[in-house]
Amino acid sequence: MDIYCKNHKFSLKNTTTSQIINKYHVGKMIGGNFFLTPYEALFLYLKGKISPEESDELVFFFNSVLDDDIYTYLAYETLKNRGYYIKKVGHKFYYKKIKNEKYGSPIILKRETDKISFNDLYNELPAIFITLDEERGVTFFSGQSIDPHGTIINENLENVNVNKAGNVHYIDGSAPPWFGEPFHNIKLLNEFETNYLTHSVKSDEDVLYQDLLHRNFIVKSGFKYGEHFRIYTKSMDEHAEYLVTFIEDEEWYKISRAIRLSISVRKKILFSGYCNGELRYIEINRLKDV
Repeated sequence: MDIYCKNHKFSLKNTTTSQIINKYHVGKMIGGNFFLTPYEALFLYLKGKISPEESDELVFFFNSVLDDDIYTYLAYETLKNRGYYIKKVGHKFYYKKIKNEKYGSPIILKRETDKISFNDLYNELPAIFITLDEERGVTFFSGQSIDPHGTIINENLENVNVNKAGNVHYIDGSAPPWFGEPFHNIKLLNEFETNYLTHSVKSDEDVLYQDLLHRNFIVKSGFKYGEHFRIYTKSMDEHAEYLVTFIEDEEWYKISRAIRLSISVRKKILFSGYCNGELRYIEINRLKDV
C-alpha cells in the first residue's frame, strides 16, 4: 500500500497506517492506497509520522503541497491538536469529537486585518470564528443572528413636541424620564433623539436608533464605550445589557476589539447592518475554547 497527497508519494516513519487512522482520524483508503489532503499530509509530517519521498524539507510543502496560506493550515492544526475529526469545505472547517456524531457549526478563519462586510458575516451564521495573530495566539468567537426586543413601551414619544433655540433642540419634560438629558428646567436632545421626534432619517445610525426604539428598548449613547448606542431592556435602574454598533465593512481586529471591550464592562455587544436591504442584528461572543 502506498501513501499519496496529490501526486506526491510519502513513506511512513515509525508508525502504521492503522495507527494514523485511529489516532489522527485522517486519510482515505482508495483502491488499496492511502490518500491524504494537503493539511493532513503536513500535519503528519510535522508530527514525524510521514516523509515525502521527493524531498524531506518543510519548504517542499509550501512549494508543492499546500493550496492555502500558512494561517489557514494553522487553524486546521489548532483543531487537530484537540483530537477532533475535521472536514474542510471551501474556506470553512467542520469538526466533531467522536466519529459517529454529526459535524457542528462551521469554524471560519478570520485574519486580524480581514475586511468583513456585514452582509457576508450575517450569511455565514451560525458559526464559530478562529483568529490567529502573528504570534500564533488563538482566539475563538461564536456568532449568531439575533432578533432583540425590550419591554419598554415607547409610543408616548410620538406626540412629544421639539423646541428649538438657536442650534439647541429641547423638550419641556413631556417625554419619558430617560429621554433627553436634563438641563435646569428643560431636557436637551441629541441628534438621534431630535431626528426621531421630527421624523427625519439622515444616516444609517438614525435608522438603527429608531429601530431600537421600535423594538422597545431604552436607547442611550454608547460613546463612552466606543460604540454607537447602549440599550436597556427594562429600565435604567439596571446596567445596560447591550452595546450596539452599526457596521457596513469593518476590519476584523476592530470587531474583536469591540467584543473585548464589551466583556470588560460586563455587557454583550450587537453588530447591526443591512442584509438584503433589511436591518439585521448579530451577537458575537468570545469563547474560551471549542
